[in-house]
This record gives sequence, C-alpha cells and structure tokens, in this order.
Amino acid sequence: MPEALFVGRERETDLYKKFLLRETPWALIIIGLGGIGKSTLLHRLAEYTLAESTLSKTRVVILDFADEELRNDPLKLLEKLTNDTANYCDLQQIDDDFKNTLQQNFDQLAQLSSERAQTGVSETGDPALREIRHQMRELAAEGFYAQIKTFKLDRLVVMLDTCEWLSEPEGVEIGQWVLNELIPGVRIRLRQKSRRYAVVMASRVQPRLDVINAQDQRRLTLSMLGKAEVDQYLEHMGMEDPDLRQRVYEVTHGHALCVSIIGDFWKNRAEQAQPFTIADLPELQLQEFSEVALMQFTNERVLKQLKSPFKELTRYGVLLRSFDLPLLKSVFPELLPETEALERFNQLIRYPYIESRGNYRYAFHELVREALAEETQKEDAESWKSYHKSALDYFNKTAFHSPDWYYHLLAYDERQGLLEWQQAIQEARSSGKRESTGALLQAALDKALRLSPAAHAEIVYEQGRFNYYGVQWEEALKSYEEALTSFQEVGDYAGQAKVLHAKGDVQRVRGKEDEALESYERALVFFQQTGDQFAEAKCRQAIGDVQRFRKDHDAALRSYEQALDLFRQIGNQAEQAKVLEAIGDVQRFRNDHDAALRSYEQALTLYQEEKDRLKRAKVLKTIGDVQRSRKDNNAAQESYEQALTLFGELKEPAEEANVRQAIEEMQRSILVPYVIPEGDEQADYADPPTLTVPHDSPAVSFLLQENYIPGNGSQWSFWTSNSWVHRRYYWTQVRQSSGGERS
Repeated sequence: MPEALFVGRERETDLYKKFLLRETPWALIIIGLGGIGKSTLLHRLAEYTLAESTLSKTRVVILDFADEELRNDPLKLLEKLTNDTANYCDLQQIDDDFKNTLQQNFDQLAQLSSERAQTGVSETGDPALREIRHQMRELAAEGFYAQIKTFKLDRLVVMLDTCEWLSEPEGVEIGQWVLNELIPGVRIRLRQKSRRYAVVMASRVQPRLDVINAQDQRRLTLSMLGKAEVDQYLEHMGMEDPDLRQRVYEVTHGHALCVSIIGDFWKNRAEQAQPFTIADLPELQLQEFSEVALMQFTNERVLKQLKSPFKELTRYGVLLRSFDLPLLKSVFPELLPETEALERFNQLIRYPYIESRGNYRYAFHELVREALAEETQKEDAESWKSYHKSALDYFNKTAFHSPDWYYHLLAYDERQGLLEWQQAIQEARSSGKRESTGALLQAALDKALRLSPAAHAEIVYEQGRFNYYGVQWEEALKSYEEALTSFQEVGDYAGQAKVLHAKGDVQRVRGKEDEALESYERALVFFQQTGDQFAEAKCRQAIGDVQRFRKDHDAALRSYEQALDLFRQIGNQAEQAKVLEAIGDVQRFRNDHDAALRSYEQALTLYQEEKDRLKRAKVLKTIGDVQRSRKDNNAAQESYEQALTLFGELKEPAEEANVRQAIEEMQRSILVPYVIPEGDEQADYADPPTLTVPHDSPAVSFLLQENYIPGNGSQWSFWTSNSWVHRRYYWTQVRQSSGGERS
C-alpha cells in the first residue's frame, strides 16, 4: 500500500515561512471550499514548523473545532491549551499563593455548579448556573494566562482548524470569545515577555474578527490542486495511464477530496484486479466548478462501487449528523452484527470521506452528505425514513429532546417535528438559552434535510430572529429575505407579515427609518387581511416608535392611539400599559405634564392589575420624575419611595440607585436654615456661617412643608454639593425658638 502523499501547496508553504518571520501580520487566515485540503495543509505546516531547524524554539498547538467539546465547552478548550503548552512553560515562576487561591475559587465554583446541576435544570436554562460557568471560564483563562506568561520558547504558533463552526449558531458564542478575547489575550501576554506569537486559522468562510486589526491579518484563499499536483498524487497511488490521470483532473478540477476518493478507489479496484478505466469517468457538462456536482459524480461512479456493507453504510449513514459505534449499531443492526461490528466500524472510518469529530465520534464529509442525501431520498424514500425512525428511537432513549432528536423527528414527521421544534425554540429564547437556540437551529438547517418550503420558511425566520438578538444585522436581513421568499412561494400571508415586521425591526435599529416604515406598512396590510388584531396592534406600536424617534409626535400619538384601541378590543392589559407608557413619553416630551401623568397613572393601574411589580416600579419612578418637574416635591417623594420599596423587594440594585439619585437631586434644591442669635448679626464673620446637614435631617423635613414661609428679616443665599446639602441664611425670628443658641 503506498504511503500517504502530500502534493503541491508550495506557494502556501512559502508564504507561511515568511509569515512566521514577521512581527505583523500575526493572524494568517486560510479560506477555501470544503474538501479542498485546508486541514491537510494545516497539519503539513505544523510538521514543517516542528522539523525546521531554524524554528527549533517554536511550539505548535492545534485546536480543531470539528471536535464538539472544543466548540461547546470553553473549559475543555482551555484545558487543552494549558496541557499542550505546560511542558514549555516555567511553572515554578507562578506564585504558589496565586495558584492556590485560583484553584480554591475554581473548586468552590465547581461545587456550586454541581449543586445547581443537581436541581435538574440545565445549564442553559439556569441564569445562576450560567454565571457560575462564566466565572469558571474566566478563572481558567486567568490561570492559562498566568502560565503562558512563563513561556520559555521564542515563539508560539496556535492553529485553529474548521473555524467555520465558530460562525454557526451552535458555536457563535464561544467563537466570539475565542477570536475576540482569548486569542488576542494570549498575544498581549506573550508580547509583554518579548515572545513571538502567530495564529493560523482554516475556515470555509471568513471568521468574524472584531478585535484583531485589519493590518494584523493576512488572508490566503486556497485554490484547487494544479494538474501537475493531481498527476503526481495519482501516479503515486499507482495510476500509470497518463490519459486516465488527465481525465481525473478534468472531471475533479483539482478538488482535493474528490481526487483522494478516486485515488483511494483506484487502489482498491486495482487490488481486486478491476482497475478504473476512462469509461468510468464520463464527460461532465459543467460550466463552472460545483462542489455538489462533483460529489454527485463521485457517488455515481465511485461510492456505488463499494462492497456491502460499506456501500449501504455510506449511502444511508449520511442521514446521521455524526455517529459513534453504538449509534451506528442501533440504526443499522443488520449491517453491523455484534461479532463483526467493531471491525467493520474501524474499516468504515478509514475512508477519506469520514472525518473525526473527537471523543470517538465521526461524521461523513458535508459534501458527501449533501450529495448522497438528496439522491438517496429520491431513490429510496421509504428506507430513508425508516432509518430516521431508528435513529429517533435511539435518541428517545439516550438524548431525548436533544438537537439530534429534533433533527430526526423533522425528517421522519415534518409536521410534528416542526411543532415540537418551534416550541423548543420558543422555550429556549424565553429562558435566555442562546446556546440551545443555536444548536436547535444548526440541527434544523442541516443540508441533509429536505423540508417543504413552508417548514423551511419557519426555520429560516427563526434563524433571522437569532441573528437579530445576536446583533448580527446583515445576517438577520439575509435570513428574513430567504424566509419571505419561501412564504411568498406558498402564499402564506401570516408568514409574510411577521417577516416584514421583523425586517422593519432590523432596519429600525440600523437607523433606516424610511425602510423600516415601509416594511411595517407592508406588514400591516397582511395583518389586516389575516385578521390578526394583536399583530396589527404591535405593528402600529412599532410605527409609532419610529415616528416618535423622528420627532413626528402628532403621527406617533395617532399610531399609539390606534394600537391602544386594538389592545383594548382584545383585552390585553399588559400591552395597553406599554402603549400608555409610550403615549406618556410623547406627552412628557411636549411638556404636557398633566396629560403625561394621566397616561402613566393609567399604565400603573394596569400593571397593578397584571401584578407586574417591576413595571409598576419603573412607572412610579417616571411619575416621580414628572411630579418633580412640576415642583410637586411631596408627591414626587412619595412616588420615589414606593418605587424604591418595590425595587428593593425585587433585588434590582441598579434601579434602586437610579431612584436614590433622583431623590438626592431633588433634595439638593431644598434650603436648610442656620440660625443666628439676636445680637450676633455683627459678629466678625467674613461670610455668614454655613450649616451642613444630611438629607434626612429634621431640618430638611421641616423645610419640605408646603406652608413653611421664612419670616421677616430673613436673608437667603445657598449652594449645593454632591453628598450634603449646604445652605446658609439669617433668620432672626427663629432665634427665640432655639433659646438663642447657635444651631
């Protein structure tokens, strides 16, 4: 059997050599199609680095995000980084007290995490548990940073493979942390110690790099293999016919995965005395390169020539998003009998279109999955569905309501699967489970699924909402446009309406008010046609928000009044209260304080009936602000105190602080007396003396009385400070009540 051969990529290797010699750019980003050879190149560059004598004081660390643990668990990622660099760091330099304190804190958090997990609530569903895990990540990162500051070699090279996973919903959270915090953080600490640092990323798409400056990045687009390189590889595999090698190059266009698959099967056929011929490579009518077309060709002319059971395992195995031996045995028991299961499994995972995902899990290459899934579903829909049912049964027992469970339910029973999936998405969003939402979207958007346009529209719409809440405006608009097209295709007015409303929300936050109003107006027509009064009311409210932002207050009030009328018709008190708040805001802006108070008080009544204490507290704070503007300090004080009590009960320290600040600002405007005894007016003062009292002193309360009027002979002057009220004046008549003593 010929040894594995690496061919070509001389230009890329030469660029990498020069890249390592420079201080900047320090981030090399290799972009290329799936299966084009990015991972192979990355490992080749790592081998070169370790073998090159001039780079003997360089350490290479590879992180492959095809490994689910690395892209889902930051602690596992930090553990790998820590372990892979430990032997090249001087750990004795790290202060023992620091290490002990760090470990104690981490152990305490781990104990808390374990206790919270035992309550039965998942990490993503428990804000406290998520915060604990966040603190554990920060502590682990601090420990790794402390270690990397003792790095003894001259240079550290970190290679990140399969970075496209970090742009998917499932991995975007950790991806942003890795790319925008961890990677730059390592560089900062190594530079402090005069060490060199380089990062090489391999991805199908450009990673989102918000922190690494453009001048610190070097992008390299990986091309197809050239004719000479394909020829060299196939000749090494034993293909001696130059015409056949030429034909392989023509039909594969130098796509590395396709070339390797054909080369692998050439070798197998040659060993069986059934070598490939040019007849096995028919003319392909391709105007331009198409990954899927090539994989369809590979399926037709190569994969179908596999012997049983590998032919069936490949043909139907692509319906699995990833697999291990137990799953494969459960879904295909007839193909993997107990006595031969392990041997056949080990042979299957050696094929070039099988990728390791870490932790003993594997997956078919995405191009192979996409090509074979489409064809197999058309040719044998019944078996395809049956195998999905077997997988669903397996996950019913091992991972109920996991992303894979929803994926197989969608494939087996689209209607029921979509209902279950939408409910899970709604629960995840309501509970703030962004990671869970991303994983659910990843499963439902799997290219091996062949869903109806209606189902696809609902899923892509949810992807748009995910991007919207993730502040990814362009991605959100793309998803909404795709969903809108699908809803239009099936004539779903309700679907079109909600997508148009969602588009308006994105356009509004991007400052494109005209476009937002247009989208809202289009949505309004569909909501009226479908008779959805609630959605129509929300749309009119959104229109009012845009008009208020543009200071078109008359139009905003009209829109809000229309929304309020609709909410009253359907009896939705919570939404009525929100609109009344908005109306009050407009009236307050127009200095119509009486009308604003009436609107806010109506909202307050509704929130009380709805038992929404947080909203009540916020409205009370706003009412206090209006009363204070009207110089009605007693009423304002009362409103503030009520708000303060509610915020305290609700454990809202930031809101409490805002109310206390408002009270403090109001009390600063109050005069506090300093009494001068009779006969002391001509005392040798350069300035009248000053009395300093706390806000809660009896003097302040005394002056707050509405009927308090200074007597004749009083002279007033005052100033303020941040934490105390300073006031000064002469008042001879008060002297008698104080017994002539200076207060």
